[in-house]
Amino acid sequence: MSSEHSHSHGDFTELRKKNKSAMIMVLVLTITYMVIEVIAGIYTGSLALIADAGHMLGDVAALVLALIAVWFAGKTPSAQKSYGYYRTEILAALLNGLALVGLSIYILYEAFQRFTHPPEILSGPMLAVAVGGLVINLIAIKILAGSSENSLNAKAAYLEVLGDLLGSVAVIIASLIIMFTGWKIADPLVSGFIGLMILPRTWTLIRDCVHILMEGTPAHVDVQKLKERLASVGGVLNVHDLHVWTITSGRDAISAHVLVDDTVQPDAILSTISGIAQSEFNLHHSTLQVEQKECKSEQWVCSTAQ
Repeated sequence: MSSEHSHSHGDFTELRKKNKSAMIMVLVLTITYMVIEVIAGIYTGSLALIADAGHMLGDVAALVLALIAVWFAGKTPSAQKSYGYYRTEILAALLNGLALVGLSIYILYEAFQRFTHPPEILSGPMLAVAVGGLVINLIAIKILAGSSENSLNAKAAYLEVLGDLLGSVAVIIASLIIMFTGWKIADPLVSGFIGLMILPRTWTLIRDCVHILMEGTPAHVDVQKLKERLASVGGVLNVHDLHVWTITSGRDAISAHVLVDDTVQPDAILSTISGIAQSEFNLHHSTLQVEQKECKSEQWVCSTAQ
């Protein structure tokens, strides 16, 4: 019996550094403009601006949690936590998603209250601040676009900033309506739209996090195809106890038992199979065990090799 455990850290570490730098830049931008929106929302009487600032507060919380998670993920594995602290990233993203659900419910409640008693709104300053918010969000999206493809935490931040961008557009529209028609109901309508806009993308984020925490198979891996491909290697009789899961974003793992006949070298089989897992299925963290049998007939009447 032979086994192999292989993994690659270089690219993964570089991705974390890139994600961290991007998130710090966006955090500074977001905090700065969030404060401006809160002050402007109070001054103009616009719930839409305050709602957008509240959404930005969600962004700030998401980015802070994400950066904490990146710090934890860089800690050295211990005997008690052999995989290290990579899962803190997923837990942070899950908490962000739950917080956003609560935020959207609050915004919807406040918007409903304003339908019956719409306040006076200063549409000019409201428009100016919303346009500024749009520019800030465009810059943040540009910064986070690359990182969002390889990290759930960066994806969470990217989705929240994207929601802010759409919120800024909605606030601009509302301010123009109020400015030219005096229809103050546009403000709570836009606020409600922002609240509803948060929910679908948040559900996707929460679903992905739960899937990883439940050791679900990564979406890009077809387990049946993987099993058939490994079993097609010369000398392999059977592949069983096959498991594929995600440790954290961009870090998928595979474990399997591989039954081979006595005509092949176990080390050669291990090298071939781990190579297939990496090159064809993007699985760079593998734990493979070879079980060798002595075969006496074409019907695989075998006994365990001693």
